[in-house]
Amino acid sequence: MLRRGVLVLLALALALPACGRKTMPKPPQLVAPKPVQEISLATQKNGILIRWSRPTEYADGSSMEDLGGFIVERNRYNSKFEEIARVPVTDQGRFQKAKRFDYVDSQLLEGATYHYRVVAYTTDGYYSAPSDAGEITWSPPSAPAPSPDPDDPTP
Repeated sequence: MLRRGVLVLLALALALPACGRKTMPKPPQLVAPKPVQEISLATQKNGILIRWSRPTEYADGSSMEDLGGFIVERNRYNSKFEEIARVPVTDQGRFQKAKRFDYVDSQLLEGATYHYRVVAYTTDGYYSAPSDAGEITWSPPSAPAPSPDPDDPTP
């Protein structure tokens, strides 16, 4: 009976070092992604192109490997920002990761001024602060003038 008790204690002693946390826990605000730093806006024939760079660090400055995606937000005429799209990140575990992401907003009113910002989030559901907002007024590019017909005799 004593021998069995010694074996149980020995098994517990060997198992205990494998249990528990390996690092100190971090507060949620430190494991959120750093905010998106670069956002650019451009007019295209089918909408407004929003392009941004990938954050690579958590708020505490450590390297981030679990970026889950982005939320693109828009407001018009300084109203409340609203989510218009979610852009997932699908390159987790890949050696080469995308450095830039983009989205085309095609639900626009001509002559309206829009503000856009982007929020990054991790696969665990921690969200960054919003990026700085970019502003653009939607005016679809005008169609190019038709080329003159070389067979038309009128000038």
